[in-house]
Amino acid sequence: MELTGYPTDFLADVGFPEAVRRFLVRRTGHWPQLLLNGERLDDAALRNWQLPEEPDASESNILGFARDAAMEQHWEDEGYALDDTREGPFALFYSRYSRPLTAGAVTGVSGVPEQLAESVESIGLMLTGFFVVTLLTPDDPATDPFSGIVLRDLRDSLAS
Repeated sequence: MELTGYPTDFLADVGFPEAVRRFLVRRTGHWPQLLLNGERLDDAALRNWQLPEEPDASESNILGFARDAAMEQHWEDEGYALDDTREGPFALFYSRYSRPLTAGAVTGVSGVPEQLAESVESIGLMLTGFFVVTLLTPDDPATDPFSGIVLRDLRDSLAS
């Protein structure tokens, strides 16, 4: 099968597991019959849900999202592609690292007030732990409304 989907890559801090829980709540609002890794995520499962993770694992963890069984089958047949409803399956790939990360300069700051963005632009970064994350959507979030909503929901979940 040809690889499909559009990756959006980013770093997240150690608050990522709780942000993913908030993201799941948002997504079940859109998709009440949400399948997570092929299993229905009902209210009881959501209350007890914790992000599966292996710190410093050699391979990424994955969470696969589908609206329902029909979308899950569409995923099997077409990959990360929009269906007739203009929605599609998507996934979060993530790896947790418990070692420090440093960078010489932060650039491209967004999502905060302009004055704060200007004050952190080009300064160094030090994190004591972090996640490397890829959101794989059916299409480019900048041009596809559905993929854009998924990315916005994830960003809003990180900010909450």
